[in-house]
Amino acid sequence: MTFSFRLAGHTIAAAVLSLAATAAIAAPAVNLTAGSINCGASTTTSQPGYLACLGSFVGNMDNQLTGANGIFAKISSDFHFNTTQYYSSENFNAAGNPFSQNEGNNDDGILNFDRAQTGKFVIGIKQANAFSLYLFDASYITGGLNQIAIDSNGVQRNGGRVISHAGYFGNPTSPSPIPEPASYAMMLGGLALLSAIVRRRETAKLS
Repeated sequence: MTFSFRLAGHTIAAAVLSLAATAAIAAPAVNLTAGSINCGASTTTSQPGYLACLGSFVGNMDNQLTGANGIFAKISSDFHFNTTQYYSSENFNAAGNPFSQNEGNNDDGILNFDRAQTGKFVIGIKQANAFSLYLFDASYITGGLNQIAIDSNGVQRNGGRVISHAGYFGNPTSPSPIPEPASYAMMLGGLALLSAIVRRRETAKLS
């Protein structure tokens, strides 16, 4: 039902306002467009834990994440890996972000993580107006992956080490929990009790 009200001498249809608001919040349709570069041209594919790659694709990673044909859907259908988490190396200081620096500012060919990654994840490499996706599984790597050697040759022809930024898709390895003071007290108490028992037994043997 459409109704209206008057504001400063003008009649405004509520139905029109509602329709405009709906259009404003509707997510744009995403349909990844394949580029002309083979993602396998990158030395990223020779790194420990590497499994497969997709791309290149035209455009930016950050605005093509969701939707029936977005990046998350593509990762799920082609890599058989489900995730809805994305972190950009440009925001490396944000809470939970696994990158230790803004990779696009360095162009040294190395992705660095705050802590070793120990599970399955996808690395996106963005350069100019294209990106490619690389699937890794660090589950079988002793100590996990602290860094990955990369280049953008699988994104742009002769891209070399130059990248715009990197993306991480997945659930980053969490830092090891810091024991609470109460836990330390219990541990020290246990050690003291164990020490007392050992001393008592030694004394009993000597008597």
